[in-house]
Amino acid sequence: MKSFDVIVIGGGHAGVEAAWAASSILQDGKVAFVTMDPRNIGVMSCNPAIGGLGKGQIVREIDALGGVMARAIDATGIMFKMLNTSKGPAVWGPRAQADKDAYRDEIQRLVATRNNIDVIEGTVDDLLVEEGEIKGVMLDEPLHAKAVVLTTGTFMRGLMHTGDKTEKGGRVGERTAEGISATLRGLGFDLGRLKTGTPPRLSKKSIDWDSLPSQLGDESPTPFSDLPTEVFPVLSQVDCRITATTHEMHTLIKENLDRAPMYNEQIDAESGPRYCPSIEDKVVRFAERDAHHVFLEPETVDGDSIYCNGISTSLPEDVQEKFVRMMNGCQHAEILQMGYAVEYDIVRPHQINATCETKLVKGLFLAGQINGTSGYEEAAGQGLLAGLNAARNAKSKEPIMLGREQAYIGVMMDDLVTTLPREPYRMFTSRAEHRLLLRADNSDERLTPFGREFGLVCDSRWSAWEKRKQELYTIKTEIEKRKLSQLAKRSDTTIKELQAKLAEFDPKLVHRVVSDIRYEGYIVRQHAEIKRQAKTEGRKIPPNLDPTTISGLRNEAIDVLNEFKPTTLGQASRLAGITPADITLISIAIGRFSQSA
Repeated sequence: MKSFDVIVIGGGHAGVEAAWAASSILQDGKVAFVTMDPRNIGVMSCNPAIGGLGKGQIVREIDALGGVMARAIDATGIMFKMLNTSKGPAVWGPRAQADKDAYRDEIQRLVATRNNIDVIEGTVDDLLVEEGEIKGVMLDEPLHAKAVVLTTGTFMRGLMHTGDKTEKGGRVGERTAEGISATLRGLGFDLGRLKTGTPPRLSKKSIDWDSLPSQLGDESPTPFSDLPTEVFPVLSQVDCRITATTHEMHTLIKENLDRAPMYNEQIDAESGPRYCPSIEDKVVRFAERDAHHVFLEPETVDGDSIYCNGISTSLPEDVQEKFVRMMNGCQHAEILQMGYAVEYDIVRPHQINATCETKLVKGLFLAGQINGTSGYEEAAGQGLLAGLNAARNAKSKEPIMLGREQAYIGVMMDDLVTTLPREPYRMFTSRAEHRLLLRADNSDERLTPFGREFGLVCDSRWSAWEKRKQELYTIKTEIEKRKLSQLAKRSDTTIKELQAKLAEFDPKLVHRVVSDIRYEGYIVRQHAEIKRQAKTEGRKIPPNLDPTTISGLRNEAIDVLNEFKPTTLGQASRLAGITPADITLISIAIGRFSQSA
């Protein structure tokens, strides 16, 4: 019998961050990292990129909390670009193309540096649960632990579709996890089924690459991680190319919709990704458009594989062969890997708390696509939180939550536990009502002290933050001393002008301080609103408070509370079907319940 403090199941982005976070906290403990194939830890299943709008902020938050995703992309990025710079810094989104092979290798290298992480090859089909509490998992032999993090990605009863051809698996060339779904159902979990898709990969040698417009990275790229490095960027930088779909291509797709599983209901899933739709969905939903952009993105620095960002598809191979050659520059394109759709099981996330711990089984945590999310970054953010709380559970410490005002990770977790997913959840800046406070550039200020308090942040990261904090303070002092604050507030003053006047300081830190000054009025109002809401937002709902005993509460509200079981008044207030009047009644009931307890 083998025993660990924490067991993490699944080698994707959620699993990596969960294992890393748990190992950071359990310095003298042991973490089992169980995966079907250790060679695939950190693999980029779909788009070879990290970050984007909303997503880039999550990566910066993971870094501020001591995670590994930002470090890995800084070491393996091949095109860095800050998105949305025509708007204010609050909605800027860092993004980077990755050499996907180098990224996988870097993740595996980092994991190998942790002596208290044991990588174990195997498939978990059964969980060991006694009296509602996790005790471990079953492989060829039982593995015991005080906490388990389940990060199954798209592998729970995964089924891949290309036309009418179906194959079991959560990713091309890999098997599926079949038994775990039945185990979770047997424990009483309500499962759902979602679908997603991926585009074809083309041979770069077969594309008329030089004839297509370039998409270049930033001349002075910004790293994701705050950890200082000697050289950045590390790898040679590449450019992407842009092409587009055509009217002829749209016609061919429409003629074959009955052969597209993502569209023809062949897939037994509730919905696909609305914000990253298949090309089949695009040509129907946007019928008035004759073209959609397609970004041709190299998957490695020196390799031949090109990712076609924008034409995710489940159409049959013969249709894919035809339609890719209808795009400009791709008339002679050769497909290296066909696009396909995948359907998979999820655990509906109203059955977890915002800590990632399940409500049904104490010590069992869920992270990533099993919770109905989409994307590497969303998965990694959940993984870090799950790993943190699994380790705290193993040490008999109270779980940690992140608020909507603290982090995009907090926004995501709150959204997950207060809504039922009808499609894979994807983060956007528009989801965060406090986004002026949650900028990508101030993630360290918001979260590094928090991470240090709970054991996630190492000494070198903490030292770097303290040095940066002192420079930020000095810049603010100099701006006041040189009477530049009013100039900084003027819309006709450029950031470059202010950076020139403060040339002795890091220009990115100057930009950050100026952003604070420009947003100052709004930030003061947001802090005031957060303070006003604090009493309601964080007020705990006793787990034993029976909604049917709350006098005057409507039947609809009772049903919603019984289904979602919110842990705070703030969560309850965001549930569909709960009114302000209901919140008042619940608040009164909490007071009475506390007095009688």
